[in-house]
Amino acid sequence: MKKIEGISTFIMGIIWIIVGIILDFIIQLASTYSKQGVVNWLHVDRNNPLGIITMVVVAAILTILTVKILVYAVRKKSPKTGLHPFRADKLVWVGYGYLMILGAGLLTLALQTLITHQSMTASNQAELEEMAGKGGAALVFVVVLAVFVAPLVEELIFRGVVLNYFFKKGPWWLNVILSGLLFGYFHVFQEFQWFALLQYSLMGVALAIVYKKTKQIQYSMALHMLNNGIAAIGLINIALGA
Repeated sequence: MKKIEGISTFIMGIIWIIVGIILDFIIQLASTYSKQGVVNWLHVDRNNPLGIITMVVVAAILTILTVKILVYAVRKKSPKTGLHPFRADKLVWVGYGYLMILGAGLLTLALQTLITHQSMTASNQAELEEMAGKGGAALVFVVVLAVFVAPLVEELIFRGVVLNYFFKKGPWWLNVILSGLLFGYFHVFQEFQWFALLQYSLMGVALAIVYKKTKQIQYSMALHMLNNGIAAIGLINIALGA
């Protein structure tokens, strides 16, 4: 019976990951096309405020719905999942996690330089920088997605679902590594790069450790938001300098 329950949990975990990823792409596509629809309908510039507001509102509504669906999935295995009062002794793990992410970036850069003798920007990051460089609606889209949507949705998928549906009773590190690898691959599958996979995977591991240490997903969300928020400042600078 326990073996059957384990297989059932594993299968449901895979299903919820797929559902979460599909919903994530729906948020991106619906936000983009809603803005484009307003622009075409009103025959205005792509950076028209009405188009941008529509895009943000659509992204917000779909993100709220996606979060509700994924929280429901996570609560089936972790009933206490939700927003709890922040505690200083747990909030410190956000700082530790950020240091781990910085270390992961430096390690990846060192290995890349040592092996290839050059430094390359991950294709995912390069694409974001290119979009941000266009300014206006493109910049708003990137910032909203990176700072708000991704930390909420991706944490529920790659930490909430993965850490609660896969190997929860196994060795402490097993689903942490799985979480990192899935998170890493999610960010490079469109244009695979080994060093980008390593960097994103290590970032995923850091986020998983924070979740495991605090036992509350809001802290890994906060860390993800902090990391992407700081990166977004760089994207805004790129846009202003373009």
